Amino acid sequence: MKSFFTFSIFLFSILFINAQSYNYYFGNLHSHTAFSDGNKDSLTSGIGRPDGSYTYAKASQNFNFLGISEHNHYSSLRNPGFKLPRYQVGLNMANAANQEGTFLSLYGIEFGVSSEYNGHVLIYGFNQLLGWETNVVGQPGNNYDIYNDKSDFDGLFRKIKNNPGSFAYLAHPNFNDFSTNGNYTGALAYAPYNASYDSAIVGMPLRSGLAFSTFESYNDYSIGNYFVYFKKLLYQGYHLGIGYDHDNHYTNFGRSNGGRLAIITPSLTRNNLISAMQQMHFYGSDDSNAKIEFSLNGNIMGSILSGSVYPTFQVLHNDPDGELADTIKIWKGYKNSGGLWANIVNISIQSNTSGFVDYSIQPGIEYYYFAEIKQADGQWIVTSPIWYTGTAPVFVKENLQTIDFNFFPNPVLKQLNLIVPQSNQYDAIITDVLGKEVLHKKSNQSETLLLLNEIVSGIYTLTIKTDKTSSSKKIIIE
Repeated sequence: MKSFFTFSIFLFSILFINAQSYNYYFGNLHSHTAFSDGNKDSLTSGIGRPDGSYTYAKASQNFNFLGISEHNHYSSLRNPGFKLPRYQVGLNMANAANQEGTFLSLYGIEFGVSSEYNGHVLIYGFNQLLGWETNVVGQPGNNYDIYNDKSDFDGLFRKIKNNPGSFAYLAHPNFNDFSTNGNYTGALAYAPYNASYDSAIVGMPLRSGLAFSTFESYNDYSIGNYFVYFKKLLYQGYHLGIGYDHDNHYTNFGRSNGGRLAIITPSLTRNNLISAMQQMHFYGSDDSNAKIEFSLNGNIMGSILSGSVYPTFQVLHNDPDGELADTIKIWKGYKNSGGLWANIVNISIQSNTSGFVDYSIQPGIEYYYFAEIKQADGQWIVTSPIWYTGTAPVFVKENLQTIDFNFFPNPVLKQLNLIVPQSNQYDAIITDVLGKEVLHKKSNQSETLLLLNEIVSGIYTLTIKTDKTSSSKKIIIE
């Protein structure tokens, strides 16, 4: 069940800085085994059950968790072929394979069918099978524990909302999917906003698949995407994040392509992963290990905030492989805003950092913002949003980040070129992640060279400070 928290921006910033330390974990929650219609190569791979699939996934590169989401119904053998007794067996196998702190193994379902106005929903956190089938060959009684008709999305989302520890994640969604009245007017993307559905649904993928890829070389990417659908649901008023799916039907878990659902959480535990999903602390990435920070005054992606100051956003792209962000875009929109559902309000080019202060908000409107990154090699990353409501009157606090400065290159080796478009006295200060000052230089020149020879590689904060205000951005020293 998704929970909504709204915090005063200044109070929560203090709590966040003092109490939270976040790490990045990469994986996939959409895959299948031979318990339904996956592991189609089981005769050659020798792997057909969830236990063997988890073992395979643990050896994949940049892969910290696997969720197996079997189709929840039978229809016919291997299409998709799932029967009720297998659900508890799958849950047990996931529990046996799970290694807290090392690799997470999860088991859930993909609910639904592909016919028009229906659709598929990944569900985790239910210990009983949701379904609708009776009279399945070889299965006495019903083929479910809890009844929910395949077309009853109102009932489905309400069941998930009322089940603590569970969540819904939309799978390869279409605009006419998840209808509550059997036509497009009742589809999630067109019907009026529903708070109960919003409480259940945590996200959807940027890309999905290729579902029937047999590749194990990490490079069989889907060329499709669900970016426009994501913007449409935000426009409808939904609070949801964006991730990444593989939808494996062959034995190549984590290896069909390098795309990843990236989770931001303090440590690698099931409880933390579920909490991160429910709080939308995740993003979708073509790159298998890119670490993205998208924050509003220290509050990370997925946060729902309010405050009386103009919001200040920061984006940091950190790729351990040294790839550069070709562009960083910050998008903005609000519910029922019209137009294109969201607009680009800031672009940074060939830089791993970006900052933006939004001076154009109106009190009482909840705005959503998210970051889109394209790497130099064309790989694509989109973050979950941050929502912000300004409370009247909105003002610029004296110490709010208002100095517009730039620097290059980033990442940097030994010399950083700093550009400050003003000639008054200022201090350029570099601090490490613990807040320790490693460089301090005074200047009154618009262009200043900072020598970094004595600073070890890592992520730092560069602050430009005057007697009245200051501004900070992240830098990477290699």
